[in-house]
Amino acid sequence: MRLRSMLAARFLDVDPTRLPGGFDRVGDIAVVSIVPELEPLATAIGAVILDAHPAVRVVARRDGQFGGAFRTRPLRIVAGEQRLTTVHRENGILLHLDLGQAYFSVRLAHERARIAALVRPDERVAVLGSGVGPYPLVIGRHSRANEVIGVEMNPAAHAFALRNLAANRGIRTVRFLAGDAGQVLPELGHRFDRVLVVLPHGGESLLLPAIGGLRPGGILHFYDMQAKGCHRAALAKIETACEQAGRGWRSTQVTVCGHCGPALHRLCLEATIGPET
Repeated sequence: MRLRSMLAARFLDVDPTRLPGGFDRVGDIAVVSIVPELEPLATAIGAVILDAHPAVRVVARRDGQFGGAFRTRPLRIVAGEQRLTTVHRENGILLHLDLGQAYFSVRLAHERARIAALVRPDERVAVLGSGVGPYPLVIGRHSRANEVIGVEMNPAAHAFALRNLAANRGIRTVRFLAGDAGQVLPELGHRFDRVLVVLPHGGESLLLPAIGGLRPGGILHFYDMQAKGCHRAALAKIETACEQAGRGWRSTQVTVCGHCGPALHRLCLEATIGPET
């Protein structure tokens, strides 16, 4: 039975349209959105989720928007065990993480697999804002890349990325570096065939180093949030950065790979970056 139907049968006096219709499951944690007027029922809603899903051990309510330098989202546990640490399985990899300390979106699992399928043999790939390591590890598991480097400035996320690399034995092409990608990437001394800028917000701040780190003909994947049906503003960010870097560019694909509400979509903009002009 769908969650909203179960909750409607339990809370007969509540408008069913105000009840949560589902949740994101990260490992054994259910992350649910509960509207403010149903705050007094949060614990009871969590109990219903726990009863219906034995594999779920924690129910956490979204308690605000992503924010701060490390793009974390405030969560409040409303039922189950008092922890936000878990182990999540995705695309053949294992991820240890703490949802209170590091950004992670379970909804990007398909997108990570899509990117891994695009990587050609012997490519050098850099992931800027790599978090606990899902993009580099999925690429490392499912491609024949020569090298995959993840750069992350959140110390807690970087520590989990190192732990996850150790946990996923057999992935030998992945390396994780701590620090500001804008400073780390130029210090590596070589250019990449493919660079991903995967920050959920503010990724334009890394476009210049990302473009500078690409070889001529290399591929940029830039993730951005834009209103539904609109991607010109995101393309304009790439155009501006390429002009500043003195590089030509060609847009090759725009992929809708998620949403934050009905009117705001997450886009992946793919562009081929030319040589210096």
